[in-house]
Amino acid sequence: MKRFSLISALVVIVAFSAPVFAGQGHDHPKAGTSATPFDTITMHYEAIYNALVGDSIEGIAPHAEAIAAAAKSVSENFSAHKAGVTDANADQCQKILPMISEAATTLATAEDLSSARDAFGDMSRPLVQYREMVSGEKPKVAYCPMAKKPWLQEGSTIGNPYYGASMLRCGSIVSQ
Repeated sequence: MKRFSLISALVVIVAFSAPVFAGQGHDHPKAGTSATPFDTITMHYEAIYNALVGDSIEGIAPHAEAIAAAAKSVSENFSAHKAGVTDANADQCQKILPMISEAATTLATAEDLSSARDAFGDMSRPLVQYREMVSGEKPKVAYCPMAKKPWLQEGSTIGNPYYGASMLRCGSIVSQ
């Protein structure tokens, strides 16, 4: 039990202290005030992803709350420019932002790993759609055929947030 607690604590520490995406330092827009809503959301998403890959829900609530607030804010004061999408994608983006916010709110109240993973999947689906609408550097899209759910991740080595250690490498990158 001590070993599990230590491992869980290390996962949380790494999630909060390491740069969010590999190879990005403090000069990246995600680390500064010029972050786009997508950048802000994915920065918090990555911390949640790391916790779930490590079979933990420790520390995910504040990140989920931040995602919910960011998506809600962009949705309520919507403009394509502020959302970081083209006018052609504005209607679709405006439809998915509340889905992201709602799923993140559910995730913030998850009391166990199973419900956290379900809410993470519900949040990931519209977030993958949002990713397709924004330009610039973005995380990869991976998919788990067992869970039948996508997720965003940096790097090409699969880290499955839906099964963690039991099936860590299950899935594949479906979009670069």
